[in-house]
Amino acid sequence: MGKPASLSSLSFSHGPFCKSQAPFAITRCIEVVHHRMGLPTPHFARLQPGLSPLPSLAAEATRLARFVPPFQFTSFFAPEDTLLCVIAAEGALEGLREGRAHRRAEGPRVGANLRDGTPSGNGAAGLRIVELTTGSGLVGLRMLDLEPEATLVGVDIDDDAPKVAGANAFGLGLADRARFEQASIWDGDLERGLLADPVDVLVCNPPYVPEPPGANLPVEAGAGPDGAAHVRRVIEIADMTRPSTLVLSWCSLCDPAGIVADAEQAGYRLNALYVVAIADGEYSGGVHGYLRGLSGAFLSDQPDVIAMVAPDGAARFAYLLLAGVFANDRSSASPAAQRRVPGDSAAAVDHLMHEFVRRGEEALIAPAAPFPVTTWLLDRWDEISLRAFLHGPLSVVAGRGLSA
Repeated sequence: MGKPASLSSLSFSHGPFCKSQAPFAITRCIEVVHHRMGLPTPHFARLQPGLSPLPSLAAEATRLARFVPPFQFTSFFAPEDTLLCVIAAEGALEGLREGRAHRRAEGPRVGANLRDGTPSGNGAAGLRIVELTTGSGLVGLRMLDLEPEATLVGVDIDDDAPKVAGANAFGLGLADRARFEQASIWDGDLERGLLADPVDVLVCNPPYVPEPPGANLPVEAGAGPDGAAHVRRVIEIADMTRPSTLVLSWCSLCDPAGIVADAEQAGYRLNALYVVAIADGEYSGGVHGYLRGLSGAFLSDQPDVIAMVAPDGAARFAYLLLAGVFANDRSSASPAAQRRVPGDSAAAVDHLMHEFVRRGEEALIAPAAPFPVTTWLLDRWDEISLRAFLHGPLSVVAGRGLSA
């Protein structure tokens, strides 16, 4: 088997597990070792039922059934963030279908075009999708799966991403409708390219961990002093290119209400919010002390909340992953959305964040907001289960081996 892997750096190709995940990751190690030795595979399950009244995000994993081996992931991949972004992207497509039905009922609009927020295709069909920080291409490829006439351009700063995502598109039979490029979201050529070829749906699941001064977190994690640099940059790009729909991921640590306010200032109204409570990870946990001093970082270190997200107690705090569907104000077809008061979305998100800090997971049970809010919890056990699901059958994992 070669050099033994330490639990603090165990990897199943998606990247390292943080030390707090080791108590659960060890069960997967034992399964692989038994498989290699030809012994009966032991069965591991929860020692106790999940404690939270919230549904588990892991129950949504079947949406990713097409993205198991031989599908490949880049080193920047985080399954829980990606799954939440997929759910939001699916919601965006459904919203575009509803918009198509509304426009059909109203009749044709004279002079409608993408720059005033009208999709270049007919509803969800024929959409041009651009996914920034695309990584393996999973979110965009899932959208192509659901929309057989849509096309995708994926962009990522990682040199390996175009090759990995391109191979994934080929393996899924989607290569004729997808292309992938290496570029930074701050690249002026990217802006010019998007302006020259209009975008219907702009998707981004970026880094979001706040960086203490001089910390220099890895590119897949760090996102400036408040963690919002990448998200705000994508909002700037949306402001310039005017897609009809914007799908964004961010979190409760990176000025969540401020991001919604910035999107609204750019003309994008939050139409749906998806939320999952999760334990801190390797990077977010590593800057815990810094986060405590940020007015825009919302987390809970209440013992009962930590028990929910990390039943073994191996967590410093809990926080919220967020994904939202934003509609161009000039293309929002819903009469209810048009009646919304400016600023109410940011206020609702701010209220939800403060309530989470005060009340923990109870704040996520049917939260009041002027838009639909769907909530889940992902505890340590289900976090590992989600990763295991995406790695495919145990024989595939054993064949690839464990890496330190």
